[in-house]
Amino acid sequence: MKLNTSRRLALQHRPQQGFTLIEVMLVIVLIGVMVSAIQFSFSGNKPEQLLEQNSARFAGIFDVAAEYGLLNNVELGLFIEENSYQFLGYDGTSWAPIANNPLFEVYTLPEGIEISLQLDDLPIEETLLFDSSVLINEDEEDDFTEEEEEKKKTIPQVYMLSGGDITPFSLTFSLAEFAFDGDENISFKVSGIYTTPLTIEGPIVNAR
Repeated sequence: MKLNTSRRLALQHRPQQGFTLIEVMLVIVLIGVMVSAIQFSFSGNKPEQLLEQNSARFAGIFDVAAEYGLLNNVELGLFIEENSYQFLGYDGTSWAPIANNPLFEVYTLPEGIEISLQLDDLPIEETLLFDSSVLINEDEEDDFTEEEEEKKKTIPQVYMLSGGDITPFSLTFSLAEFAFDGDENISFKVSGIYTTPLTIEGPIVNAR
């Protein structure tokens, strides 16, 4: 009996392996996304709630990505295409997907949602205010394989530095023309000014 009691006491006092901060934050974001998805599934598929859900998802994951870069002392970037976005890591020579982090992988927006990126209130086509050349290896040779050439094209538009600074930007989530009726469209605007957390503005009513 004493042996069993001692064993139970030993098990009770055995050190427990805890969770890291980034793991806790990832769980919180995932729970938030799941709750939003459940709420949306009972909402009758309202376009406004779909926009709100996707803008909230983006803001939450961006904040986690910025914290991930800060805790791991790595530079991260946000790469945006026509209807998708993903988070990349910088290894000192090139940008690449972040390994073993599904939350940071390419996310394709639902059909009918469009995103528009602005950097410090300037259209993305304008001159970047952030000196991206600091995070681009200029010593690479001109002869690239097809895979290397594709990697070279994948350069983030928004940067998250390991010190906590981010490129000032805003990302607007809106409905494509075929996805809404009437003379008004709505949108949600996610903004970041030099640091996280991001802010969400909306719904914003826009005249057609």
